[in-house]
Amino acid sequence: MKLLKFFSTAAILATLLASPAFADEARPWLCRDKPVFSYDRSMEYQVTASPGRQWRIFFMLYSPDAAHDGFEIVNSREVSSRGDPIGGNLAPGRYFAVALYREGGHWICPDYTHDDRDPKLGEVSNLCYGEDGPPCLVKLRVKATTPAP
Repeated sequence: MKLLKFFSTAAILATLLASPAFADEARPWLCRDKPVFSYDRSMEYQVTASPGRQWRIFFMLYSPDAAHDGFEIVNSREVSSRGDPIGGNLAPGRYFAVALYREGGHWICPDYTHDDRDPKLGEVSNLCYGEDGPPCLVKLRVKATTPAP
């Protein structure tokens, strides 16, 4: 009887691990060539995407003892493919942000990222993501919530 329970449990576990929910888990820390931004005060962000593709934005905060090369996912949001902006807040810190797109049941790192190295007053970062080159399909703007003294 115990052997039957063991095989039954093992079969259920194997089925769950082989299911699409586990197969298509996003791994944004593998997108290694994306820009990092940091600020010593709280920030707010706004993300917009061009219509057509399913995108998800990931914010990972740097921590020396985090599992994924020092970055831990602290926020993740679905980005509307209708062009509606989404926004939120980020605590002070050093962030790695990447927008992944979904293709064939898998989350893909974009090949193109542009960092506006000349941010406007009050901006911490102004990033752009594309599948394999321009145009910019996802835009991420990060601003300070309170101006520096």
